[in-house]
Amino acid sequence: MSIYLIPWIFSPVFVVSWLFVAALYAWLLIRKPSVVKKRYSLWRVLCFYLGWLSVYLVWHTYFDYLSQYMFWVHRLQHLVLHHISPLLLVMGLSGYTANMQPSLLVVWRFIPSIIHWPCGLFYSIVQHPVVAPLLFVGLIYFWLWPGIHFSAMLNQNLYYVMNASMLLDGFLFWWLILGPAWRGEPDGFRVRIIMLMVVLVPQQLLGAYLSLSGSVVYDVYEVCGRAWPINPLSDQVYGGIITWVPASMMSVVGFLLVLRRRLNYQQV
Repeated sequence: MSIYLIPWIFSPVFVVSWLFVAALYAWLLIRKPSVVKKRYSLWRVLCFYLGWLSVYLVWHTYFDYLSQYMFWVHRLQHLVLHHISPLLLVMGLSGYTANMQPSLLVVWRFIPSIIHWPCGLFYSIVQHPVVAPLLFVGLIYFWLWPGIHFSAMLNQNLYYVMNASMLLDGFLFWWLILGPAWRGEPDGFRVRIIMLMVVLVPQQLLGAYLSLSGSVVYDVYEVCGRAWPINPLSDQVYGGIITWVPASMMSVVGFLLVLRRRLNYQQV
């Protein structure tokens, strides 16, 4: 079992970045001990580190090897990177951000000022309520376009870009949905419900197409070989089901969390 926890290809950059984010979150909490004393702090900290640990498990262990040689494992990897991990990270951060603003400003000052404006412009564009859901579901279609998917699975650098883009986009989307900027106001509630509906249907259609298609769409796994003996069409069907059902259920979870925040706001 321990073999599955060993890095397939050890990446010092990934490990250093992963440890830095984990340490940064702990440092932000330590700088605001009053935040940690709140009743809900424990489960938020647990959400963050569970989400961050899941990123490591699917990206830097033997699981990553399987995801490069099995389509259904690849879809499971992206389900975690694009849906589950970002949601857990946002749940872990959203309750603290308002209290951590002075600490975050300290971190921001370490970033060269010359990139402040480009970063701010990029953030404002990708966090627009129209752009965010289109980008969220558009990236799924983009990386699953047969020609692009073929190239990404054979080019290690492009493969890393694919995974990183899915994680970053997933975080930005869920941050817009459940971040601290929206406390439960009626207008924001309607916008978020619409956004979740926009990303729900295209994922269902794509998953249904992959599951019900009578032919193999991705021949790259034939070129590289599969990690386990499995019928190519069955591999695609399992991957389509993962894209279809669990990914859609994440939108349902989003609906419930948005509704919960809206109801809590009404009680204030």
